[in-house]
Amino acid sequence: MEIIILNLYKKHHLGKENAITRSSFIFRYLDGIVGISDREFRNIYSQLPIVTCSQGGYYPIRKEEILEYRDYLRKKAIPLFSRFRMVCDAHPGLADDMLQLDLFGLEVAK
Repeated sequence: MEIIILNLYKKHHLGKENAITRSSFIFRYLDGIVGISDREFRNIYSQLPIVTCSQGGYYPIRKEEILEYRDYLRKKAIPLFSRFRMVCDAHPGLADDMLQLDLFGLEVAK
């Protein structure tokens, strides 16, 4: 299924100008064929080299699209980190050994 979805993006949704929403993609390409759920699609999608923007997902073909995607993810990550920091600050006894919190699974600096 992963190969099918990736090939559909490569064939029909190259570049940002051809982005498609997740629900439209499922309805257009998969709904009548395999009856895939939104949850199943998101699990598969997360493993593919597809990028997302406010218009939907697409297969990137330009360096600018990759850089824009990086910035898009950064804008989402910073508020999440801020919220995590707020929770840790509110519970210092639970987070007292975390001087610098790392959300990417690397060793925490002390």
